[in-house]
Amino acid sequence: MSAIEWTEKTWNPIVGCTVKSPGCTNCYAMGMAARLEAMGVPQYVGLTQRSKAGAVWTGKMAFAEKALLEPLRRKKPTMWFVNSMGDLFHESVPDEWIDRVFAVMGSCPQHTFQVLTKRSDRMRDYLSRRKSAKPVAVSVGDGILGEHPFSNELLPPANIWLGVSVEDQARADERIPDLLATPAAVRWLSCEPLLGEVDLLAFLEPTGACCGGEPEYRCASCPSDATWRYSVPADNGMWAFDPTIDWVVVGGESGPGARPMNTGWARSLRDQCAAANVPFFMKQMGGPVKARMPEISGDLLIRQYPRAALDRAA
Repeated sequence: MSAIEWTEKTWNPIVGCTVKSPGCTNCYAMGMAARLEAMGVPQYVGLTQRSKAGAVWTGKMAFAEKALLEPLRRKKPTMWFVNSMGDLFHESVPDEWIDRVFAVMGSCPQHTFQVLTKRSDRMRDYLSRRKSAKPVAVSVGDGILGEHPFSNELLPPANIWLGVSVEDQARADERIPDLLATPAAVRWLSCEPLLGEVDLLAFLEPTGACCGGEPEYRCASCPSDATWRYSVPADNGMWAFDPTIDWVVVGGESGPGARPMNTGWARSLRDQCAAANVPFFMKQMGGPVKARMPEISGDLLIRQYPRAALDRAA
């Protein structure tokens, strides 16, 4: 089981990364990758290098063939965090690798997959292209042939949650519009490590109406300034998806050199989510050493999941 409070298991078919934004400074995965290389795990060789601040990513990416089929072998319904040791949409990752990962996710409807990225533009562009194409058969491995779960003949699968990291307001303004413009059944935000106050009002409460009063559709006639507007309509002029934020996870930074989180920032996000009826999950307060992290105070001790998770568990 995973030590990450909001998931059950981690799955790392692709490993490696580069520092992208301020939230990456104390990334636990860099140190973990260095330790795994020292232990002789082959796919981690060359992923990090030493610096005065410790291990840092080199930008090398690796495909972990042995890990790819792990969800297919597990029959028990499980919540998987995808790529805790890298970024699935890193600029150096070939589309073919991502195709294989999505084909596995599409072949495991019993599981829930939580995808998180700091490369929101790559995720938007990749899934927009896949969504506008005919169904694609993908060779996964071991003679297994899967189908990419995004195509113009299919609704976005409910078991694949797409999320972006939002550590401050600049990253919220940059990444959330990309997320809202990405075809998805469930969209979520990881505000961890939370490094400043974040106002999500414009994204949690989008305005505008169109498409004959059918809220599940947005078409080319929708207002151009609507945060949920999708820019590439399908052949019939409409996309079947509901561009909203479905879940917000908040947490402080942990580990050596952890930057402090103001509890007022977390309470503000809690209140914004409550006002917009968006599930809120307070992961941790953070601290320099996880064993000495302050306990979550009572008014922040909220751990909700999106409706999709509750429906699947019923």
